Amino acid sequence: MADDGQLTPGLLLRRIDRHGNIGAKAAGRHTKDEKRRGGITADTVNDLVKTAAHAAELTPDPTPEERADEALAAREAKKAAEQASTAEESNAILKAWRTTRRAARAAIRRITGPSMRRGCIQAMLDAGTPPEAVAVHSRHSPRSTAFDAYRKKKLTWDQNPTAALGLAA
Repeated sequence: MADDGQLTPGLLLRRIDRHGNIGAKAAGRHTKDEKRRGGITADTVNDLVKTAAHAAELTPDPTPEERADEALAAREAKKAAEQASTAEESNAILKAWRTTRRAARAAIRRITGPSMRRGCIQAMLDAGTPPEAVAVHSRHSPRSTAFDAYRKKKLTWDQNPTAALGLAA
């Protein structure tokens, strides 16, 4: 990067193309913001994390039977919706199918770019770093509901607030 004149403060993660071009030279598109020119996007980081997790077999592939079942359920729902007597009934059938599909997909382990952020926040909190400091580091407001979503909601047994009452056996 120094040889290319790109060893400068700014972006840590930069584009590189198959020809070895780095940063702004690597991409055909340029942003208007000079500070972000040549960097990779959040979508790129997300794709990299998902690809690496999949390659490490941390996320499951649907089996052929699961794919066939999903396709069959979609066909059946669409056929039932077409045969419904009213638009409301048709919409209710499709809504029920979409809700079921979303629930099934949510039950599958996913690792994405935000998983890195969540993991880092949880590790800092588990290490005893004050939540206010973690929130500032992760660029959240300390009273942010978005920050609360990253925190673990369950207390471990050693953090149980009733232990101080001396009632435990």
